[in-house]
Amino acid sequence: MAKDYYALLGVSKEADEKAIKEAYRRLARKYHPDLNPGNSEAEAKFKEINEAYETLGDPEKRRKYDRFGSDYENFQTGSSGSDFGEAGMDTIFEQIFHNFGFGYQTRGKTIPSQDLEQVVEVTLEEIDKGTKRTLQYQTQDACENCKGSGQVATRDGGAANCPYCQGTGIVTNSRKVEVTIPPGFPEGKKLRVPGRGIKGNVGKAGDLYITVKILPHQTFVRRGDDLEVEVLVDYLIASLGGKVKVPTLASQFSVTVPPGTQSGQVLRLKQQGLSKQGGGKGDLLARAKITVPKTLADQERKLLEEILVSRGAKI
Repeated sequence: MAKDYYALLGVSKEADEKAIKEAYRRLARKYHPDLNPGNSEAEAKFKEINEAYETLGDPEKRRKYDRFGSDYENFQTGSSGSDFGEAGMDTIFEQIFHNFGFGYQTRGKTIPSQDLEQVVEVTLEEIDKGTKRTLQYQTQDACENCKGSGQVATRDGGAANCPYCQGTGIVTNSRKVEVTIPPGFPEGKKLRVPGRGIKGNVGKAGDLYITVKILPHQTFVRRGDDLEVEVLVDYLIASLGGKVKVPTLASQFSVTVPPGTQSGQVLRLKQQGLSKQGGGKGDLLARAKITVPKTLADQERKLLEEILVSRGAKI
């Protein structure tokens, strides 16, 4: 049954080369086997959209498809027609290379390069100082031996499955790359590593994009370049003023609490927050949490009662 390659890619027949390429890349990422392990439907869909792009991404093949449909390869107009030489020239070149003892690679399908994405998780301490990660991952690249065609010519002028990719045109490669995450790198922003994505048989290799994700911290909450921390303040210090210890990522500071401090009130410590991208530091926001003892010593109770009485309260 004839296939509608335009429908497979979700584009109109009037779509230009750029629109077709963008549609293909979007669908290829969505249905790529690496992102859908064990999903046979996604794998079949991935093969279909590759087949569609192999034709629509090639101007000459697209012209024939528009004229003859998906069975266009079985139509030849002869030596006097506009399609002359496509099959014949392959045969001539195969014979020439065969006679001279060279292996000849058959004309392959178009396998475009693709970008890859990875997520790196880091701690607040790591993003504050900067860190490095060594990533190991796999790519599905166009086979270099057969240039993605899946076929290689034999000495008798025929063709056989490529021994390196088993006729698929795709090989699995392991990659290893070390990336440096600079201090203060924003969460969700992507680091680009050129040329470490998927290699096709046309153009340059795709890029690797690394998204930085900051892990939750037991003590601190990130607020942009600032850090927020909850600090327990005794009710007497909150009333009279005094000193409390405030933790930072690197150490701790003794901070003066002003008299009459309320629960939830924020004490700002300048330049004690997170490192900023490009230099400098944010602030540390110490949010006071007033604590009241569950039990009181007799002397404490007596003094507090005297205060209440002096204010006109009845006990």
